[in-house]
Amino acid sequence: MKRGLTIWLLLIAGICFWQAGRLQRPLVQMRRDFHLSTGEPLENTPPLVAFTTVAMGGFRGVIADLLWLRASALQQDGKYFELVQLADWITKLEPRMKQVWAFHAWNMAYNVSVLFNNPADRWRWVRQGIMLLRDEGLRYNPGEPNLYRELGWIYQHKISGNSDQMNVYYKRWWADEMARLFDGPRPDYQHLTSSQIKVMKDVYKLDPAIMQQIDREYGPLDWRLPQAHAIYWAWRGRKFASGFDAVQLDRMIFQSMADAALEGELFINRGEQVFITGPNLAVFEKARKAYEKAIADNPGETSMQSGHRNFLRTAVMMLFTNNRLAEARDVFADLRRRYPSPEFNQGLDAFVYSSLTTLLRDISQREATSIVLGALQQSWFWLAMGDEDRAQGFQLMARTVWREYMKTRSAPEIAERAGLAPIEQLSEQARTMVKENLATREAKAKLAQPSQ
Repeated sequence: MKRGLTIWLLLIAGICFWQAGRLQRPLVQMRRDFHLSTGEPLENTPPLVAFTTVAMGGFRGVIADLLWLRASALQQDGKYFELVQLADWITKLEPRMKQVWAFHAWNMAYNVSVLFNNPADRWRWVRQGIMLLRDEGLRYNPGEPNLYRELGWIYQHKISGNSDQMNVYYKRWWADEMARLFDGPRPDYQHLTSSQIKVMKDVYKLDPAIMQQIDREYGPLDWRLPQAHAIYWAWRGRKFASGFDAVQLDRMIFQSMADAALEGELFINRGEQVFITGPNLAVFEKARKAYEKAIADNPGETSMQSGHRNFLRTAVMMLFTNNRLAEARDVFADLRRRYPSPEFNQGLDAFVYSSLTTLLRDISQREATSIVLGALQQSWFWLAMGDEDRAQGFQLMARTVWREYMKTRSAPEIAERAGLAPIEQLSEQARTMVKENLATREAKAKLAQPSQ
């Protein structure tokens, strides 16, 4: 009797398991159709991840929670190297736990990297943070907008910004990596080889079709610089985002575009060991419109309006010193209309020169480089046009800004992080840029040899 009952129970259990197996695929597909999961089922995972996922089952969460409590204690104690190993274990146990991927990458890129004095060692950890999010975090969580934002933030803040005194080295090493992928500021999208496309997609997770679309919408961008990659990852994450996440990704896009307008063109002369970034005026108008769209979509975000005001203010200076006078007047009029203030109740020329005195007190490295480089371009341009007096005036402005800015930043430890390139290097860059854009042979000949 008992034996017969046992056989029947085993038979029923077998039928239930068989039926569950039949229903698994339809249920997984329904989860996808109704967006009930943040990513695809884990497939082709490393052996350790596959083992822990299957063997430990629901106990993974319990163990991960215990390790997470230990990680919080290590964080408070500043034991960052131990935290790296612990966080790696948690990601193996719970690859869908988005918080640990962001936490782990931040720890490597920010906490561990600054423990080293050697720039190459620092870059190794910053790059590890990028690779962790890009190659693993987003692999297991492809629909998680916060991870796209965290990845873009490393490009926008850690590499593009100047809060880390080694940021110039990061920019150089990243530019060198991109230069191995394509020649020049961006890929030749129509003539990429299959091997180039494979490396771009497999190693850097860069889709040339998406890059080209971003260039059309926001560019032309210099893909050797980090601003373009911050925009790329924010754009990739935007389609998964809503609410606060969408606002954050939109902010990353227009802030990175503003950075590209101020410092988004790269000048390299390897023979002379010159690596200088300057304004990319080709993206200015698109950056301006991106700000306006974001403000229109988020009328309650006062921080966006504050950032927009500062962007317009700096843009007036940038356009003026680059001899884009009509655009400078247009932006200045827009600034006065949107943000009425006594300081704007004057003419464009008076505003520019009075602002120089104020700006020099707390101007950023990026803004100072933009102003100096723009003034030097003006100087070389008017020299080529035969107006030596005007050329000398812009030369004087450039050297005055450079000298005043460096007065409080001449100490080696400050100059390396926040100082400007030597005025001679900046002048040579400006001369080359102006000469390339001159139309006549006679004008080019006047700039054949530096004379300033």
